[in-house]
Amino acid sequence: MTKRPDIVVVILDSLRASNVSAYGYELETTPFLDSFAADNILFRRAISPATWTVPSHASMLTGLYVSQHRVESLEADRSFNADIVTLPAALGAQGYRVAAFSQNMLFSSSNHLDAGFETFTEVDDVFSTTTLRGLARLSEASTSAVRLPARYLRKMIAPRLVFDRAYDWITAESGETPSFLFVNVLAPHFPWTVPPRELLRGERVNPKYLARSEFVTLKRQWDFNAGLREVTDEHVRVWRSLYDAAVRQADREVRRFVERLRRARTWDNTIVVLTSDHGEMLGEGGIVGHVLTLRDKLIQVPMIVRHPDHRGGAVVEGVVQTLDLYPSVLDWAGVPGDSVPPAQLQRPPLSRAIENASDPTGYAFAEEDYTDSYKLIDKLLSVNPGMDPHLYPPAQTCVRSATHKYVWYADRPPALFDLVADPGEEHDRLSDGGDGNDEAIASPLRDALDAWRTNLEIFPPVSSDDEREMDEDTMKRLRALGYVP
Repeated sequence: MTKRPDIVVVILDSLRASNVSAYGYELETTPFLDSFAADNILFRRAISPATWTVPSHASMLTGLYVSQHRVESLEADRSFNADIVTLPAALGAQGYRVAAFSQNMLFSSSNHLDAGFETFTEVDDVFSTTTLRGLARLSEASTSAVRLPARYLRKMIAPRLVFDRAYDWITAESGETPSFLFVNVLAPHFPWTVPPRELLRGERVNPKYLARSEFVTLKRQWDFNAGLREVTDEHVRVWRSLYDAAVRQADREVRRFVERLRRARTWDNTIVVLTSDHGEMLGEGGIVGHVLTLRDKLIQVPMIVRHPDHRGGAVVEGVVQTLDLYPSVLDWAGVPGDSVPPAQLQRPPLSRAIENASDPTGYAFAEEDYTDSYKLIDKLLSVNPGMDPHLYPPAQTCVRSATHKYVWYADRPPALFDLVADPGEEHDRLSDGGDGNDEAIASPLRDALDAWRTNLEIFPPVSSDDEREMDEDTMKRLRALGYVP
């Protein structure tokens, strides 16, 4: 590229790598992502540092782990430390136009994730015409016969509206000023919106299940995770079918958006990243939603990069993280490294992994911690007071290599999983009587985790001035997304 590139990052919220056909899934769920990966660069092992929207987005925008930024509260009561330079702020200081378009109410200005963006458009903003405002009002109607179809239609059309607004923004300029565009669409996130065409696929999505909320939305995840209900084989099968249908819908919308970008005059100078903020548990191990575990189903996400200066068709075997986008985007945009705190460049840019695509080395780290702001165990106990309060660890951290995962728990012995022989992470090698090599495998992973913890530079969050009780509308939306019981 002869000038600074336009950079487009698309987050397909809740899309797990294991259900993407480019990553070996047995069903064709993502024909466009597959073809895009074949022409560009696929990262086989991309790991999110967190399990849900707020902390994972905060990490992508800062290059910091959750333990460092601690912006991970449902109450929207935390802002970034003043010493942190967010990705849009760093780019804006170098003359970039910077904008975000979000369908997810948690990736929002109310959660202070708009820091540094000159334009931040949220899902309610795209329903701004008279007709679309009417649809939004109908989605809150008291009569279910009106409310449910309106909510279905609203979520069905929202990804396209978000992508269209994003496309209009990035093509509004002549191309002389470089642009950074960050887009989040919610199609793979429950409640799943199954397109009518998917209902014609027979056993994949039987219409009878659409009348039962436990199948369509996962909003009853609290009952399952708290032990009030058992996850059955039928649940797993139907959830996976509906999830796959939502993934196919997301794939179609991404295709339309990227094909429009290809026709734009700036395409030859545009970098595109397609990835996710986290995955999803669809009943595996009895867990539902994006909580309570650090299994790969939840933290391994797709990552595909189109970069005009790199050869297409490459598959990167090394272990990378979604927060590696921070140093990567700065590198691609030519932003001086001394313009941001060194701790925000603690990991190498993705270009290094691309240059050594066949090298399957590297470590990734992920965390889940319910001891500070998001007291999930207390919420589960409120649903089922009889639940064993020690059923789930209050905090856990993992280190992942290309072949193994070592998990530290706050209240129980650590675990080791062989991801090659046991991709479902069902058998802890340290407790299942594995062979004599298990401790030898665990030792360097444990050392890597200890070194990582020791070297973390902490940026305490700022308590927000507008801290307040969440209103009922916010609570309704959080319940619909499964974040509160």
